[in-house]
Amino acid sequence: MEIRSTGEDAYFAASNSENGFFSYYSECFDAARVKRVFAIKGGPGTGKSRFLREVAVCGEGQGYQCEYIYCSSDPDSLDGVILSRGDDCIALLDATAPHVYEPRLVGVREEIVNLGAFWDGSILADAASEIAALNAQKKEAYESAYRYLSVAGRMRENCDVLVSPYLRHEGIRALAARLLREVEAGTAFEARPALISSIGMCGRVSYDTYLRRAERVFFIEDCHGSAYRLMQELFSLARAKQLSLRVSHDPVVPAYLDGMLLSDSHIAFLVSPTQPCDASSKTIRMRSFVQTAQMKPIRGAIHFAERLRRSALLGAEAALRQVRTSHFALERLYGNAMDFEAKEQFTKKFIQRLFGLQNS
Repeated sequence: MEIRSTGEDAYFAASNSENGFFSYYSECFDAARVKRVFAIKGGPGTGKSRFLREVAVCGEGQGYQCEYIYCSSDPDSLDGVILSRGDDCIALLDATAPHVYEPRLVGVREEIVNLGAFWDGSILADAASEIAALNAQKKEAYESAYRYLSVAGRMRENCDVLVSPYLRHEGIRALAARLLREVEAGTAFEARPALISSIGMCGRVSYDTYLRRAERVFFIEDCHGSAYRLMQELFSLARAKQLSLRVSHDPVVPAYLDGMLLSDSHIAFLVSPTQPCDASSKTIRMRSFVQTAQMKPIRGAIHFAERLRRSALLGAEAALRQVRTSHFALERLYGNAMDFEAKEQFTKKFIQRLFGLQNS
């Protein structure tokens, strides 16, 4: 697992999962919070990520707070940004496949930004057969990756079913209650998805965003899936106490949570190995909540399922590396057809219009 520290409020809003591409766009860009949405269209290599970053940097200069949403397949690229200043909240997002976003008030709340307007269609037409072949290769590699991820997810779920009778469920519930005992109740429950981990073209990547935003961190050291049971209990208690939080879903098995950040108390819970952080931290070892001595009847099945899960994850990573090869070949073809000078002039005018800046 590669740990990245960008210094930004960085996270993912989708994942490559056991169920294929899994999107949290509808929750992240909820109309109750985001008042204006700009849906960015354009092929690979047309500068969508750069466009998003240039708008975000300018927005920060105008006093907006920015959330940077990275691509779960290519964590070197942005999928979206959310800019907020007081009651004003603006989102810009990559609206090309496979991202799922259905505009409902186009021209009112949403606006389409077409970066494909700056490519030369005749150049792309000359490369049509190569583009079609690369798209087919990319699609096939993704489908292979999702088959592997399906196996990995099913094996984890199989282990959970096997282990459940050996967990000290009451003890886990009591631990969750102790951890949140001193957290004051909130006024309204809110759980916004903000994934800190992904599996994609660069392998497994995680951001340290929760660590940097927290004042106190609890690292939960897993034992046979018991950490995820603790996270479920913590989430249920947070709902009962009407807390506002960010939640990180496991990228492969979205039903599991691998991180939580309580927005008001600045407490983070992370299912991960202990990492260096500036916040006060404590490691919770879950082994005492698993009756490992009584697990002899299922030990063989557990080991077999774990081997399959690890092998399937390696297979998924290999398939996603093949996606990377096809993807960057497509980026080169589309990039060669782009008039980037015209696109940058458009970006400048877009920023001026969005933030009400004077022409310069």
